[in-house]
Amino acid sequence: MWALKGTFLGISIFAVGAVVFMLLSLRSIGGSLIAGPGRQMAFDIRAIPLLTIYNAWFWAAFAASLVIGWAIARSWPGRFSPVFWVVLVVIDLVPAGLLFLVLLLVSRLKEVAAK
Repeated sequence: MWALKGTFLGISIFAVGAVVFMLLSLRSIGGSLIAGPGRQMAFDIRAIPLLTIYNAWFWAAFAASLVIGWAIARSWPGRFSPVFWVVLVVIDLVPAGLLFLVLLLVSRLKEVAAK
């Protein structure tokens, strides 16, 4: 059971870290997350796979997050509170929602490109 809990914990750590990394990447590209008046910022949708699945550091961070999650779950002296798991699921809704938005945008872009 600790392996399942550790896997969920590691994936949660990774998901939140990946979202923070993507937002910081946007910030470094555009100077700020919100372009000021008179400033425009463009972000190519093809940059997302280049920063994630085609990046070796992305997969290294995934493996490290799993190992950290397993280590935390295995070495925890007591039981995890059910409130902890509920909070973790709520926190994971943010990366899941952003992933849904990206997939929705990609599907819309493919529909437009097909016309």
